[in-house]
Formats: sequence, structure tokens, C-alpha cells
Amino acid sequence: MSVVEELAERLWVARQRAQPLAVDGNWLGVDHRKALEIADLLYRRCSVPPDPREVAAWKLGALDEPTQSRLGLPGPLFAPVLPDRLHTDVTALPVRMAELVDPKLEAEIGIRLDADGMRLAPCVEIADCRFAGWALPPGGAPADFGLQGSMVFGPVVEPDAEVQVEVRRDGETVGAGGGTWAEAAARLSLLPAALAPGALVATGSITAMFPAARGRWEFDFGPAGALVLDLA
Repeated sequence: MSVVEELAERLWVARQRAQPLAVDGNWLGVDHRKALEIADLLYRRCSVPPDPREVAAWKLGALDEPTQSRLGLPGPLFAPVLPDRLHTDVTALPVRMAELVDPKLEAEIGIRLDADGMRLAPCVEIADCRFAGWALPPGGAPADFGLQGSMVFGPVVEPDAEVQVEVRRDGETVGAGGGTWAEAAARLSLLPAALAPGALVATGSITAMFPAARGRWEFDFGPAGALVLDLA
């Protein structure tokens, strides 16, 4: 077994068992190229289509240079959304914390590419990291399933120029954020291929990243609707 295969197996087991992964010296030699090789092995095991145009949903992240530098990335992070953790047309979703390692929540502007144009899909990423305390080694972000837990998309609506969201936990406001539809749509150019009609894209965070404490989380996108996650 090669080092790439060994590290991929460790990440796979950590995800399956929902247990944090210890970092050892083998990770020090993982550059961005090897990280993508690890990711490719894992995506195959998750039944991600090999052709990017056949992927049902994508995530974008690390859109600014400070985040890219912190994660050791040469540019923005993009990754196919894992089929077994993709939720669509959701208004409310129960989330089992025991299935995740160290989850965090963030709101995003989701886009669905329809044959006649683009529509807004309110979106929440349940980000997760298999490395203890989110202490990522070199190459850790793309290798570790793109730091994915689950991706949750709400029902699509026609977009407004501005997208705003208020975040509440158990009825108490804990944050808010927003972005423009134009900026979100422009980020589609970062993806590796033109996508087929029906594909979804989470275009990057528009809020802070919230530690995923148990409780009822409501992401209120105003006229675009709300997503409720019940974390238990």
C-alpha cells in the first residue's frame, strides 16, 4: 500500500467511525498534488461520478487569500458534494451529531443551474474535519473530503440582488450575514467544468462558522425561505 493509499484509508475509517484522526509524519510529505490523489480515492469510494459534468452538487470555499494561506491552498477550494451527505429541497432536517467528528455550520448562497437560467437555493454547509481540533496538516483540506460533513439546500426561488440570512439557535440570534447574487454567480467560473442542468453549487460562506452545538438552528433567508437543522 502506498502512502497516498494508506492516508486515504485512515481518512475513510475516521469518517466511517466519526472519530478524530491523529497526524503523524506521513502527512508532512503531502503536497497539494498528493492531497488531490487522496481525495480522488475517497470520492471513488463515495460513488462520486468521475466526470465533473455528472456531479450533482459542488462546494466552493477558501475564497480569500488569508484562508488559502492558512489551509495551504494554491487557490480556492472546490469539491464535489458527497452523494450520501447531499440534502435537497429541505426546509427542516434532523442531524445526528454522532455521525460527525467536529462539525461547524455556515450559511451559503446556493445556486441551481436550470436549463432556462440560475435560481437561488438557500444553503447551509455542515462542515466537518477528521483532524482533531481542526489542526490540519499540509494538504489536509482537499484530502479530508473537502472538509465536508453534509450540504443542505432548500427549495429554489428566484434570486434577489442581495441575499441576507439571520442565524438563530433555540430562538436566540447568534449571527447574520449576506452577499450579492452577482458575486455568487461569478464564482461558478472557479469550477472545473461546465455543469449540467439541475446541478447545485454552494458558493462559499456568507456568515461566520458556528460550532455545531446541539439545539434547533434556524437559518432565515427572509424572502428566500428558511432552513431549520435540529442537532441532537
